[in-house]
Amino acid sequence: MFEFDIPQFSGELRLMALSYKGKNFGAADKTMTVADPIVISTALPRFLSPGDTVSVPVTLTNTTAKSTSATATIAVEGPLKIAGAATQTVSMKANGEAIAIFRIMADPSVNTAKVTVTINGLGEKYTDVTDITVRPPSTLQKMTGAGSITAGGKQTITMSTSDFMPASVNYSLVVSRSPVIELGDQLKYLVQYPYGCTEQTVSAAFPQLYFGDIAELLQQNKDQQKLNANNNIQEAIRKIKMRQLYNGAVTLWDGQDKEDWWATVYAAHFLLEARKAGFDVDNSFLGTMLNYINNRLRTKETILYYYNRDQNKKIAPKEVAYGLYVLALAGRSNVPAMNYYKANASLLALDSRYLLAAAYATAGDRKSFASILPGAFSGEISVAQTGGSYYSDVRDEAIALNALLDVDPGNAQIGTMVKHVADKLKQRQWLSTQERAFAFLALGKHARSANQSTATAEISVNGKVIAKVDGGQWTGDAKALGGNKADITVKGSGRLYYFWQSEGMSVSGAYKEEDSYLKVRRHFYDRNGKLITGNTFKQNDLIVVGISLEKTYSGSVENIVITDILPAGFEIENPRTKEIPGMDWIKDASTPDAMDVRDDRIHFFVNATTGKQMYYYAVRAVSPGNYKMGPVNADAMYNGEYHSYNGGGIVKVVQ
Repeated sequence: MFEFDIPQFSGELRLMALSYKGKNFGAADKTMTVADPIVISTALPRFLSPGDTVSVPVTLTNTTAKSTSATATIAVEGPLKIAGAATQTVSMKANGEAIAIFRIMADPSVNTAKVTVTINGLGEKYTDVTDITVRPPSTLQKMTGAGSITAGGKQTITMSTSDFMPASVNYSLVVSRSPVIELGDQLKYLVQYPYGCTEQTVSAAFPQLYFGDIAELLQQNKDQQKLNANNNIQEAIRKIKMRQLYNGAVTLWDGQDKEDWWATVYAAHFLLEARKAGFDVDNSFLGTMLNYINNRLRTKETILYYYNRDQNKKIAPKEVAYGLYVLALAGRSNVPAMNYYKANASLLALDSRYLLAAAYATAGDRKSFASILPGAFSGEISVAQTGGSYYSDVRDEAIALNALLDVDPGNAQIGTMVKHVADKLKQRQWLSTQERAFAFLALGKHARSANQSTATAEISVNGKVIAKVDGGQWTGDAKALGGNKADITVKGSGRLYYFWQSEGMSVSGAYKEEDSYLKVRRHFYDRNGKLITGNTFKQNDLIVVGISLEKTYSGSVENIVITDILPAGFEIENPRTKEIPGMDWIKDASTPDAMDVRDDRIHFFVNATTGKQMYYYAVRAVSPGNYKMGPVNADAMYNGEYHSYNGGGIVKVVQ
């Protein structure tokens, strides 16, 4: 005889026994019913949003041969409250069921919560505990600010909080002698970027090769595990390796068989720098990637390049000059190809001429470097692209500046280029991961060499000094700051730089509804394809969600992420409607490049190439109640000006 513990469970277990001796063995099994005299089944959605009201049916099953009555009581912890009576009395027949229905509401706060149902009946007490999360109906919002203070100056920093929920608000303030702190929002954006294609993975990891210490400082948060830059870099290396094809190229997403030229060159550049920084990079892995880049240079192809708003011309793909530069960094300079494009410089865009010059300098040919290098980064402004090599005016100047800083750090052009890139970072509301990554690398390199400050500072809150900065960096979160204001007084010589961030969830779930070059809309259909009007759905109904995407831009828009956040009363039934019987009415479904399905949302990664594209997935209405529904979003990941947000509101699920 032996005993063992099982978790809270009602149902049927299968007990199995095995025995053996020498080469002989035997086995037996038997089923066993496990049930309390009164079994509790509490029906709750997987999550709630602030302001949601949900009906909580509690099914009580009497497993005995005796009729009885029982008292059901509901209690809540966390950001929940009970609407109506918290106690009910129900009667249960022998081997019968009864239902007690309660109502709970979610407070305007975000946190974990607990719902406890207690039953008193048959002379005993029974409990059922359900953990549930109250999460925001829209995504986390962030506000940032940065600047500098000269020695002898004093400045009050006020970190805005908008209408954030009190429990979700956090502030952070970083003060440092390093000017790179002013770029803190750019680095934090990259590190926390929620999608994981190869380009975005490299963009997040690349700056951490050099600025991992700053990344860690910017991530300090009482509710967040400290970032480990080394782990992020190693994970990026692993992910690139998993996406490498037989010919050495890498794909943009998992499971694809389509090589991506720019992502391969970009990844190879990152791997070379990672190996230089001491990380383990397999030689054959990197070698086959470099072979692919070298082989692609054999074809002298051209593309149509768009610049100066309405002009275009035929050029060599921007992967060519970048690939030549990366090969030179690897000690594998392709001199014949370099000489070809040196002789045909008209085939190169402005930034490509900088990269080809840097390739010659890296290979030791300073004469060719000087002859090819443009006199200034001017006269050609790229029209931002959402795919291909992701070029834009910001990215182009930043990648050229990054290479120039490596091969000729004393060049007279550098000061002007630094000002151009820094000004654009501050002026632009939307920046892609490519723009942020290369701008951060270039400006960070320049800042490290230019920083000669000996300034010190005192940080005060309500007149009390809470910290001193005497070299190095200081960071404080909401607990250290005690509020959203701080005074910084600077002494010594030079200047100190600061970066602040406030973040939280909007109480109202407010968002700005607009269409900018893209138009995304959400539609609901029943399982037979009939459009559902209104916002009321029946419990247990299967609902087909149709998301339409249109572009108002004449060309194609690549690398768009569509995000649909579910209301709490819905659960994703199947993200692939073709697998559901009776869906033959769907004739216009487009296939996304990639898809990411989570408990409370779905992401489609797509390219807008035709006039209108449709994407479908199925949900089920599971819990009666009133729920907040966030907007459906469409964002071009490499040009934030291309976006659309629409369709937030309230949905009702009824029995």
